[in-house]
Amino acid sequence: MHNNSSDMSSNATIVSGDNAALKTPPTKGSHNNNNNNKRQHTHSRSRSRSRSRSHSPGAISEIFKLNPSELPSNSRRALLQHMVASLPKILQNRVLALKHNQLQQIKISEQFFREVYELEKRFYAQSCTLFDARRDIVAGNVEPPSIERYWHEEPDELLEEIKSSEDFKQLAEQLPQLSANAVGVPRFWLTVFRNVALISDLVQEHDEPLLECLLDVRIRYEPDSYTIYFQFQPNEHLHTSSLVLTKKYILRHEADKEYPFMFEGPEIVRCEGCHIHWRDGFNLTLQTVRQKRARKGARHLAKVMPRESFFRFFSPPQAMDLSLADEKTKMVLGADFEVGYLLRTQIVPKAILFYTGDIVDNVNDELAATADNTSASVSSGSEGATKA
Repeated sequence: MHNNSSDMSSNATIVSGDNAALKTPPTKGSHNNNNNNKRQHTHSRSRSRSRSRSHSPGAISEIFKLNPSELPSNSRRALLQHMVASLPKILQNRVLALKHNQLQQIKISEQFFREVYELEKRFYAQSCTLFDARRDIVAGNVEPPSIERYWHEEPDELLEEIKSSEDFKQLAEQLPQLSANAVGVPRFWLTVFRNVALISDLVQEHDEPLLECLLDVRIRYEPDSYTIYFQFQPNEHLHTSSLVLTKKYILRHEADKEYPFMFEGPEIVRCEGCHIHWRDGFNLTLQTVRQKRARKGARHLAKVMPRESFFRFFSPPQAMDLSLADEKTKMVLGADFEVGYLLRTQIVPKAILFYTGDIVDNVNDELAATADNTSASVSSGSEGATKA
């Protein structure tokens, strides 16, 4: 059982605000590379820099002795653009003809991905009976019969070693202890969300009691959009009219006219939340801060202030034209689009595997590896400077 989020397959592209897509290519092992595919708008600058270096015996001339794939992506792009610009006119025309050929292939890809989306919609509908059964077990409405595992699971020596460590035992002691008399599967969706870094970052401690009341998460497909439904059991936070919260994601199935060669599937271009009817005094997105007046002996003033909360997910920034949005809005929406994509393609259909740890989000491992590599590079550079 070595599944992790890097195994997630996809067939959609997630668009961030500056016409730079957080790409999720339709191949396995690509999910955590989203941020590496943002479009750059420095072509002319890179080209001029490449030209100046290509005539000198400096770094670029040394690079020609290496595999071009070892170059940083921007340097590689600049070098290849310079190469094409340096070709004889007749060769440049042949290259242009090949790019026109590629545009025709993209038209075929658009139809392919639209049909894939329709297939996803059709097969999701076939799974709804199973999702109903999952909801009823989680809620405690149905007690399943005694079941034996009929699939094979090999023991993992590394996991067993981790479980035997003192640090792990201390960590395990922090897990909530559930009674045998517990109804259904308590904290099911909260545990699932806590297993995905991108969603867990949205969840605050004060959100947890309400997320423990989350019974089900479902998808409804439309031709050019899909909506995620969050169903809660009655609770002290939400008015009965808000026991089902929704988040809608609008898709573009065609290639971006300005950047057609970046097309890798449907793009999320916009999202819409919903109004939440909170019970008085239980709005998790607000907090009351008491401020003391400047005059000595004066009473404290109560001021209502916004605060971080998972439930701000249902009130996304309204940026109709993302190219005009500020950087913060682009980042917020880019992350929001990725959450929406993960919920649709991974979390809703495979929730139990996130709950049991058969699928884990390995973003922390990747961050740690990046930090280690950075430290090693810095250390190596320092040693080289010392030796020099």
